Amino acid sequence: MAEEAEEKASGDTVSIAKPETEPKPVKTPDVELVIDGFGFMPKDYDTLIKSKRSSILKKLPKVVQDSKPGEQDHSPCASSSNIDIVRRYTWKTKNRMTVQVITYGATITSIQVPDKKGVPDDVIAGFDTLEEYFQPRNPYFGATIGRYANFIRDGSVIVKPSGRVYMLSTNRGHNHYNGGHIGFDKVNWRSYVTGNTVIMTHVSERFHEGYPGTVMAQVAFEVTCDNSLKIEMKCTTSDPTIVNLSSAPYFNLAGHHCGPEVMYDHIFTVNADKYTAVDDDGLVTGQKNIVGGTAYDFRVPRVLRTMIPKIPMGGYDINYCITQGTEQDLTFHARCLHPLSGRVLEVYSNQPGMQFYTGNLLPDPDKIVEGKKKYGYVPLMGKNGTTYRKHGLFCVMPQNYPDAVNHKNFPNSVLNPGEVYVHKIQYKFGILLGKYV
Repeated sequence: MAEEAEEKASGDTVSIAKPETEPKPVKTPDVELVIDGFGFMPKDYDTLIKSKRSSILKKLPKVVQDSKPGEQDHSPCASSSNIDIVRRYTWKTKNRMTVQVITYGATITSIQVPDKKGVPDDVIAGFDTLEEYFQPRNPYFGATIGRYANFIRDGSVIVKPSGRVYMLSTNRGHNHYNGGHIGFDKVNWRSYVTGNTVIMTHVSERFHEGYPGTVMAQVAFEVTCDNSLKIEMKCTTSDPTIVNLSSAPYFNLAGHHCGPEVMYDHIFTVNADKYTAVDDDGLVTGQKNIVGGTAYDFRVPRVLRTMIPKIPMGGYDINYCITQGTEQDLTFHARCLHPLSGRVLEVYSNQPGMQFYTGNLLPDPDKIVEGKKKYGYVPLMGKNGTTYRKHGLFCVMPQNYPDAVNHKNFPNSVLNPGEVYVHKIQYKFGILLGKYV
């Protein structure tokens, strides 16, 4: 203590310089998730759904009508359609990819990815407003399809092992299509966020659209920094039922607005040796045909422009039987390339089938129907004033086989209580640098 006092008195002080700490640079996250609103559900939407559901139930067998739950048993948690706000989730990656998903229909509304020059563009079809997604002419743009994607002949299913016959609603002629009048694409899903993953949930009531069992469905969306969109769908049920979920984004890798002339330049590869044969109505017959020597052979890369004139039905709308390995989780399904922009899309899934569709039923400006009344082209307007036309977009939808429940040689589509249905999809985007040979 005496020495310290002498040093202070002499005026000789020793100053210790503290090292300056530089501020750490703010690290930009690999993936950023932003949440906002996309709109509100109409106040009369619940009434509309109930009125449609009651009209559907009147057409169903009496045993189904008698078995429907009463109003007193109805829980506010039994359906997701009573949520007012439609939320929108936006992912942005450091590699300049942007993905947007809304809770209405668990719908993918936008996927922007850069081309080989680094210029991003939106590559899937959609609409600017929520009201446009409500329109009857919406061809399921980007929506989650359920309970059963694709056709079920005559809307009739036999669920084993009980062997009970159920009559589903028929919304495409005498057939059931994509979950019926009010499928999973037409309800507002509940949602929450965990990390960079958005999880949406929906409860489908017993005998909704004629389906047996109450099904709890969950869809998880995740975007990763390698420009991949990962989707995982899960379902459980209270009674034996059929489940086949899928996702229906309509792509054009040149840009959703570019139309059919540019779409024909796409080069496709499909990992399938067989496809499910269809009749004149587009319904599966139960047979599997070999793709070799036919216009359905995409085992090697082929340009759509040279292949589509060979299809008598005016374009592709066919389910491919994917070649899967034993004990394989995700299997390569398809590869799509647009040479001019350099954008590449690869599709992976754990499902046995994949629907390849080239937008044949989109409005055709060259088609005029003559009959008792003559009418011409009615445009379908989309994002940023885009007019969507026939062959201007394509779908690659992983799924189970269409009408699988009614064909013994098709993969199982029955979900029993205690089991968990799991469907994984991965859309992986990339860029082709250089010329494609």
